[in-house]
Amino acid sequence: MLERRPDIRQAEQNLIAANATIGVAKAQYFPTISLTGLLGVESMDMSRLFTGPARMWAYGLPITTPIFTAGAIAGSVKTAEAVQKETLLRYQQVIQEAFREVEDGLIDQAKSRERLETQRQQVAALQEYARLARLRYDNGYTSYIEVLDAERSLFNAELSYIETQAVLFRALVNLYKSMGGGWVAEAERIAAQQ
Repeated sequence: MLERRPDIRQAEQNLIAANATIGVAKAQYFPTISLTGLLGVESMDMSRLFTGPARMWAYGLPITTPIFTAGAIAGSVKTAEAVQKETLLRYQQVIQEAFREVEDGLIDQAKSRERLETQRQQVAALQEYARLARLRYDNGYTSYIEVLDAERSLFNAELSYIETQAVLFRALVNLYKSMGGGWVAEAERIAAQQ
């Protein structure tokens, strides 16, 4: 699932490019061959410029090879190899960072769920307390201040519950992002096909 992450894809492509650069640098050790051709007309007399003997063609196969480069090619190969090693380390760091983000996201959402459950139980208990306070007031056993206090406590607990829900939703979104996104839609598509 982490292969979907854009930062991992980019680091992987950078590593592929660094490997290719090593190949390009090593290719400088070998001779280069280029094919060339020439087709045209040549005549000393303008009146016969476009007639038969004036036409000419030529082809060539020039070969160049490095003889003495004072270590420039070896230096460019070593530079390319060093860049590749640096890119490989960066790739490994990106993968480790991705795993850390996923683990942090899993822990965050698990703790948010625990807090949400605790607050749900607190809201349920305060709802019962408010109901009993209202019942006691209706039967004349207590003053209305106890009802107000119970409703205020219930209201504050409900606000905390909603805030914790928002924290949980943010944790789920962060977890989804850290896993690269898109996998929920793909899982639903696969489930629909089955």
